[in-house]
Order: sequence, then C-alpha cells, then structure tokens
Amino acid sequence: MHMKLKNTLIILLAVVIVGAGFILPAEAVTGELVILHTNDLHGRIEMDEGLLGLPGIAGLISRHRAEYEHVLVMDAGDTIHGRPITNLLQGESTAEGMNRAGYDVMVPGNHDFNFGYERLLELEEMMEFDLVAANVEKDGELIFAPYVIKDMGDFKVGVIGLATPDTISTTHPANIRGLEFTDMVAAAGKYTEILQDSGVDLIVALGHVGLSGENTSARVVEAVEGIDIFVDGHSHDRLPEGKWVGDTLIVQAHEYGKYLGRVLVDLSGETPSLSADLIPADVDDLTIDEDLKHLMEEYRGKARDIMLGN
Repeated sequence: MHMKLKNTLIILLAVVIVGAGFILPAEAVTGELVILHTNDLHGRIEMDEGLLGLPGIAGLISRHRAEYEHVLVMDAGDTIHGRPITNLLQGESTAEGMNRAGYDVMVPGNHDFNFGYERLLELEEMMEFDLVAANVEKDGELIFAPYVIKDMGDFKVGVIGLATPDTISTTHPANIRGLEFTDMVAAAGKYTEILQDSGVDLIVALGHVGLSGENTSARVVEAVEGIDIFVDGHSHDRLPEGKWVGDTLIVQAHEYGKYLGRVLVDLSGETPSLSADLIPADVDDLTIDEDLKHLMEEYRGKARDIMLGN
C-alpha cells in the first residue's frame, strides 16, 4: 500500500461529516496545518443560493483560524473576472474582498488576464496576499514571484505557482501581448529543487492547470518528484477526497464557491500525512462575515452606477 495512502487511512485528523454539516476536530494535533482552498470562482464573490461567496468563505476561514493555530488559504485562479460586480470594477472588488477574507496566496488563472496583464499587475499592488506564477515571462523575465515560503510555527511551507499554457488561447491575445507561458514541468522541477534545498517541510504546487487536456496537473506531478500537494483549478473538478497521483495529492474544489476545499496536514512524522475534503455551501451553522457582506453590497452599488453611467 502506498505509504501516504496508508498514513491517510490511519490519520487521526479525520473530519466527521454529518449530513450537510461538518465537525471540526476538537483539539489540534502536534504538527498540524490546515490548507483551505478555492478555485474558479469566476466572479461569484457575493453570496447566492448554493454559493458561499466571499462572506461565507471568510466565515469559514475565521472559524478554522479560531480552531487551528496554522491555516493557509489559497486560491487557484479564474477568480477576478466573470460577473458584473467584478468585471465593471476590473477586479478591484475581488482583490479587496479576498484581502478582507484573509487569503494568503493566489495563482492567476487564464481569465484573470481578461483585463490585460498590466491591470493584473495593478491588482497585485492592491493585494495583501501573494500572487505567484513560476512560468509567466515577459522578455525572458518572470513577471510574478515564482514561489513563496510561509512560516507555520516550527515548519516552513513552500508554494509554487503554475499558470496554464491554455491562457494563450483562452483570453484575448491583446491581454497577454508579449507574455510567454513557459513549460510547467521545467518550472515546477526548478523551483521544487530550490525549495528542497531551502529545507521546507512541505511543497505545494498551486496551479490553474486542471486534469483535462494535454497540460495537466497529473502530468506535472508524474514528472516532478517532491511535490506533496497540488492545489488545482481550471477543469472545475469536484474531488471530495482529492486524487492521489504517485506521491502527490491533487485537490480541487469544483467551481463558483459551491465548496471550500480543505487539506489537513500532519507534519510531525517523517513524511506528511494528508487528508482532504470539501465543505459545502449549505454547511450547518455557517457564519457569515457581515462586514464583508456589506462591502460586497457597496461594490454592487458601484457596479450599478457604472452600468447606469452615474
């Protein structure tokens, strides 16, 4: 039996699913880390039937940070574009909403370039979290940080960003003029080695890549040793317990904020023990971030004014 799968089967971090709700483990375990993740929100930042929106996501983030000492929140892209509240404000509402929710790191998806890469760089200046991509270049130079290292108590987590090469055919060419999306395997291999040499305890690939087509997250982790978790997006897959590919757990939280993905990580052993699940939008006793809900209402008003020419 695969060692990590065996560890997962015996892991003491099990989450009990009760109906549509969930129960957080009552006590933290030594070495424990929680990774919360979203992907392919496509501008669904407001709460709606069956959708968490950023106010619901923020409530779950706050709940986890109250229960656990170490929580990392990631977004796997295609987030800032897709609805009038995001499009009319060219992503400002999303960037500020994610700031308020408490995100730590994001990778740009193909549709996050829809306002032009220069606008994405402007939004990066607004973001209070890291925007990473190890394979997006202009004139031979990376335009985003390729990775970030997060200190989690006694442990260090390295996060490598990977943007899909599909971007060249899935946003208007003018939006990415002059950009090159280089080989993901080469980029992942290079920065995995750098992170290993730096002594991190966990390596996460955060990619807007997906499990369908030619350029997949599975292809990356099959070719690159040392990636512990691949937090994925782009293909809108619903992976209730993640998907093991070799030694790597690939996770993805479907689409539009219907779920918040979660990975429980125990770093107290020789190798990480991992367990993944999805928290649904209709989770019992969902706490809504009321301040963020009001902020979304303000941005909805601003978007309406723009639409009406006010």
